[in-house]
Amino acid sequence: MVEITRVYIADISALKDAPVFECLLERVPEYRQKKVKSFKFEKGKMQSLGVGLLLQLACKEMGREGADEHVAYGENGKPYLADFPNVHFNLSHSGERVMGVISPFEVGCDVEIIKGDRGKLAERFFKPEESAWIKHFESLESQSEAFYRLWTLKECYMKVTGRGMSLMPDKFALHVDENERISLFHEGDRPEYSFHEIDLHDGYRYAYCLKNDKKNAPQEVRCIDLKNLL
Repeated sequence: MVEITRVYIADISALKDAPVFECLLERVPEYRQKKVKSFKFEKGKMQSLGVGLLLQLACKEMGREGADEHVAYGENGKPYLADFPNVHFNLSHSGERVMGVISPFEVGCDVEIIKGDRGKLAERFFKPEESAWIKHFESLESQSEAFYRLWTLKECYMKVTGRGMSLMPDKFALHVDENERISLFHEGDRPEYSFHEIDLHDGYRYAYCLKNDKKNAPQEVRCIDLKNLL
């Protein structure tokens, strides 16, 4: 049983080195190797290997080494550890960053690279009050940051439910109050979901969502140097 929620984040640029990539590829399970090789472009290969390495490390550090060799998928594609129903994980990648979370609670996570003005996307996919919250920031840079805060928070909620993109982001609302507390409204108030953000000031936004973490269990965030896994 996982005692705490552990968050792993890594820069995958080290995988641009072919010998490093090939050596680490041999470390992950066969299904992950096949998945990595199925990508046409190098970025996809690196991202897939990166999240696979984080999951492998997470399972090892919580005393379930090898659990990542038995990943199954739910109805909408949400992954889980087939042999450990009380252990939950989720993975995400964007640009040159990968993220993984393992927890005793159902979890969804998301990382997104921050890039440019996304006001029109907000108007299309967000609730009007969410778009208004983004626009209340004065600079375009701050508005872009606010957009990606909401986008990652929404994405991790969509993932924790197991519904993914079948639950469109305009079907629920997130409210960030003056104290930075985040509340979810989806067919009513949903306090059973807790949201967590990570800002490493690296041009990316990171977020994860836990279900029924009523006692605010311990959480740990680690930045991993993939070369140290060699």
